[in-house]
Amino acid sequence: MLKPKLIKTVLEQIFKLKRSEPFLIITDSIKIKLAEEFFIYASNHNHKARIILMPELEQNGQEPGSEVTKEMLKHKVILIITNKSLSHTKARRKATEKGVRIISAPGITERILNRCVDLDYQELIQFHDKLRPIIAKGKNIQVTTARGTDLKFKIHDTHGLSKHLLKNLKGAFGNLPCGEVDSGVSKANGRLIVDGSFPIIGLIKEPIVLEIKDNLARIISKNKQSKQLKQMLDKAGKNAYKIAEFGIGTNPKAKLSGIVLEDEKVKGTVHFALGNDLSYGGKNNVPIHLDGVIRKPTIIVDKKTIMKNGKFII
Repeated sequence: MLKPKLIKTVLEQIFKLKRSEPFLIITDSIKIKLAEEFFIYASNHNHKARIILMPELEQNGQEPGSEVTKEMLKHKVILIITNKSLSHTKARRKATEKGVRIISAPGITERILNRCVDLDYQELIQFHDKLRPIIAKGKNIQVTTARGTDLKFKIHDTHGLSKHLLKNLKGAFGNLPCGEVDSGVSKANGRLIVDGSFPIIGLIKEPIVLEIKDNLARIISKNKQSKQLKQMLDKAGKNAYKIAEFGIGTNPKAKLSGIVLEDEKVKGTVHFALGNDLSYGGKNNVPIHLDGVIRKPTIIVDKKTIMKNGKFII
């Protein structure tokens, strides 16, 4: 059971939800118990709350049904607590463009909420104000690890604005828990050794090795989890292998748990996503978006090292 203080933090500190604002909670049969705790708290505190149950999605990034999409445009504040992610969908982007404030929490658990949400948000805001401009203005980025990752690329459409860590402004969008600076990727070439986690696959037991050429990945490792990733990507089509995102975790309380919602926020990690890149101004509209998390990276931006072996040095 969630602590009432935690729910209060989400609704009153992060959202700054007004009693007059139409508030929608979207959930599925797997996450309905958590969603109902937020709904009950909101209703008991006289908020205009509504909860809708949608069928579970097959993949992260798959569009919801038309009824859910319509409802999203009727509300000013939305909390999405589902097993699969709606973050990188047209439905979410349309609502954001309309000015709806949205938190997306795919795969969230009681443990993650209790561990990662009670933060010093002002401190995190200050850190993002330092980190994000370095990434957003960077022209050439390189990520390496002791295990063999060595990827060079360019970025565009950098997210992670400090003002979006709290979802109290019109059109604010992000995850719960929060804590990443993420960008679209172009001209990526090199090798990725994913040794943290992947959605659905969970924590990595044997590293998944990806060769990247002109932003297109090829899985060259042959272990069980590599085959599982290949099966998911093949089902979505060849464009699912395109590099969609580069992200840097900044949440000091997040830990690698096998749930990507938390894993991609872990301070001292980076992640690269395959698949849908529409949220970063791209055109790769495939129904999948999978983030592979990498431990203890070194990040070099325009020949300046900003992280070494998982430790920020800015």
